[in-house]
Amino acid sequence: MYRNAIRKAGNAGLVTTTAGNDLLHTLPTAITPRGPRTAIITKIMAYNPGANATLQFGTLDRTVAGALFVQLLPILVAVGTWDNEWLETEIPPIEFASNTTIGANGRVGDIYVLSSLANVDIVIEVAEK
Repeated sequence: MYRNAIRKAGNAGLVTTTAGNDLLHTLPTAITPRGPRTAIITKIMAYNPGANATLQFGTLDRTVAGALFVQLLPILVAVGTWDNEWLETEIPPIEFASNTTIGANGRVGDIYVLSSLANVDIVIEVAEK
């Protein structure tokens, strides 16, 4: 379990995937006395009305020419016409954090999903600290 964390629902709520990067959770930008806010995904729920879809969870980098998607979790497969659910014990505890370095090494920290198919409904639960 993510110690000393506050459980929060993904602030974007239910997200239906499109052809691009879809925002699931925005990290607060305020710096706390212990440093910047970070988050991990503790639960993923997805419903895919069509064929199987691959889901990539990650963030965007700080490339000056345009932010590029950076995958942080392994690819998950949302099986078509099933309710798909991954719990905290099944998701690697990868920490999403902002890194203000300009370029490919910088990260915005917000949680995005990139799906191989449109119209997959996704909700995540995160723990922030």
